[in-house]
Amino acid sequence: MTDRASLLAEAVERRISAQEPLGLTPAQMAAEHEQRQRFRRLIDPGILRPNPEAQAVESLKILFKLSENLIQEPENPKFQRFKTTNAQIQKHIISPKGTVEYLRELGFHPEVVDFQPFFVFNPKFLSDLKIGNAMLKESLDLQDEKKARAMVVKQTVQQARAEVVQKVQLAFMEDRRAKMEADERERELREARAAIAARKAAQQSESTESGNDVVAEDDDGAEEHTNVVGSAPPPYDDDQ
Repeated sequence: MTDRASLLAEAVERRISAQEPLGLTPAQMAAEHEQRQRFRRLIDPGILRPNPEAQAVESLKILFKLSENLIQEPENPKFQRFKTTNAQIQKHIISPKGTVEYLRELGFHPEVVDFQPFFVFNPKFLSDLKIGNAMLKESLDLQDEKKARAMVVKQTVQQARAEVVQKVQLAFMEDRRAKMEADERERELREARAAIAARKAAQQSESTESGNDVVAEDDDGAEEHTNVVGSAPPPYDDDQ
C-alpha cells in the first residue's frame, strides 16, 4: 500500500513538473516586456482616447472575450475565426478606432473563406494572444477601479450635500423654534403689562370714587355751617 502511494505521488509530481513553464532568458523577458508595453500603448492611447469611454470599454471587453475563449479552448474551431459582418463585431471591433490594430496584434488576420470575410487566428501567435489578453484584463481592471473610485467620490459628494441640506434644515427649524419662543415670551409680556395696567386703572377708579364721596359730605357740612353763621342774631332782652 505504501509503495503504491509513493508511485502515485511521484506520478503527480511528474505531471506538475511537465506543466511548469521553462524559465525565460533575459532576452525573452525583454522581448515580452516590450510586447506588453506595445499592447498597453495600443489600448491607451490607441483605443481609450479616440473613442467614447463607454464604447472603448465595451470594445476592450469584446477583445478580451475573443482572446479568452481561445486561451481556454485553443483547438475549438468556432473560437479560431469569426465573421467580420457580425453585428457585434461591426459595432465594437470594426467601427471603433484602434480595435482592429489590437486584434491583428493578438494574431487575428482577415481572410476570405468560402467567399465570406473572416478574421482567422494564427496559432503561432498564441504567446502574443496570452500577453494581449493579460493587458486587456489589466486595463479592464483599471477601468473597474476607476469606476469604483468615481462611485465612492460621487457617494461622498452626495453624502456631503445631504449633510449640508440637513444642517440647513436643522438651522431653519432651530431659528423657527427660537422665534416661536420669542413670540410667546413677547405675548406673555404684553398680557402681563396689560393686566398690570388694568389693575392700576381699577385701583385709580376706586380711589376717585372714594374721594368724591368724602367731598360730598364736606359740602353738606359747610352748607350747614353757613346757615348757622348767616342766621339772624337772637334778640336782646330789654331787661338786660
